[in-house]
Amino acid sequence: MKYSFAGLIFDIRFRYHEGEYLCERYLYIGEEPADFIIEVSDAMIEAERKFDLYNSTDGLLESLAAYRDICNKLFAYDCIFMHCSAIAYKNNGILFTAPSGTGKSTHSALWQKYFGEDVVMVNDDKPLLRSRNGEILVCGTPWDGKHRRSNNIMVPVKSIVVLSQGKENEIEPASKQDVIYHLLNQTIRPENPADMAKVLDFCEKIINTVPVYRLKCNISPEAVSTVYNRIKENFNED
Repeated sequence: MKYSFAGLIFDIRFRYHEGEYLCERYLYIGEEPADFIIEVSDAMIEAERKFDLYNSTDGLLESLAAYRDICNKLFAYDCIFMHCSAIAYKNNGILFTAPSGTGKSTHSALWQKYFGEDVVMVNDDKPLLRSRNGEILVCGTPWDGKHRRSNNIMVPVKSIVVLSQGKENEIEPASKQDVIYHLLNQTIRPENPADMAKVLDFCEKIINTVPVYRLKCNISPEAVSTVYNRIKENFNED
């Protein structure tokens, strides 16, 4: 079956229904040839099993292996995976990133509650970032977390916010060293030196293109206004 996201077409040849179910909202109905053919071998499934903490089915592991293969192939397209929750506020992409369990999805949901229809979920877990025409774009993908919150859209990234929990809401610009360290911990780090160099180059593009902030926050509407008032200067709200 063919699927389309991040401006590309993928012929993903799933053997199990879990992958087809996961990707059904991204089904491509058209005549264009696929940019990539993705076939997951038994060895690739077993490789995923080494990281599995939940005794997942072969079908789920196949879908994860397919996405890993996609991410590895997309280095050539100036495109990387990033673990984050990504929203679009009036077509301005905002990425909330942090270790699992810190509150990325909760903060994204607060934005949707605070701003209503002005906020659209791009991807709540594993979007792709693509560099094109001097911009960093965030792209919805089928791999969007347990609540399946995503849309098949691409929007320019205007801010990245690194979250940590705190009693008060405080936001400040992140240092370059801090940004590099965090980005590398939230993406795939390939073993191939040439691909790793591409990842580092992409991180450098992010630093040079997108403002990145450190946020200490609690779970309150004030956390949203604190971030918005700090980063709104980066937006195009026309």
